[in-house]
Amino acid sequence: MLDIKETLLSQYANSPTICTILNSINETIDPRANADEFYNLAVNVLTARGFGLDVWGRIVGIGRDLSIPDPNVDYFGFKETKKFTPFDQSPFYSGGTDTSYMMDDSIFRDVILMKAYSNILYATAPNINNWLGCCFLRGRSYYLITGHMTARYVFEYRLSELEKNLIYNRQILPRPSGVKISIVELPLGEFFGFYGTGFQPFGQASFA
Repeated sequence: MLDIKETLLSQYANSPTICTILNSINETIDPRANADEFYNLAVNVLTARGFGLDVWGRIVGIGRDLSIPDPNVDYFGFKETKKFTPFDQSPFYSGGTDTSYMMDDSIFRDVILMKAYSNILYATAPNINNWLGCCFLRGRSYYLITGHMTARYVFEYRLSELEKNLIYNRQILPRPSGVKISIVELPLGEFFGFYGTGFQPFGQASFA
């Protein structure tokens, strides 16, 4: 409390022993000393740590745990890993080598902010593109209306395993009601295309 003397009966006000005991107790239980620390630890999502972020995760609807394929293992194929290899080099993806781990505070904080933004977003094309510009910073990404009640997310780079988990398992992308959504990875540097588009010339890459 601000001034403990205001609550002290007058007949005890001059007792040094009682005043010392009460002042000591007041310092111990006064919440003001820890209010800022608790605010930064749990209330302010930009500075929260540990259990504070876990609480925020429950509020926005996303957990800290992840299950993704082992990034050190290569497979034959086209879609299951960005490090696919040709015939006779690697086995087919079996789906049985996922590794579970917990996101650290820095990554989890970014994911919480992405999910919170996605939860309250008015899902129009301009708003979704603004959201993509804030949340996916490794390259160009955008949302296209492709037809009647159909749309597409395009990422001009290979998604990381974390990003794939958030998109396909956690449904973090804003999804307008009733709209059929497709997701395309289009790393321009890996495919043949025309000059000025960012694609590669003859003899340097395959067709998309």
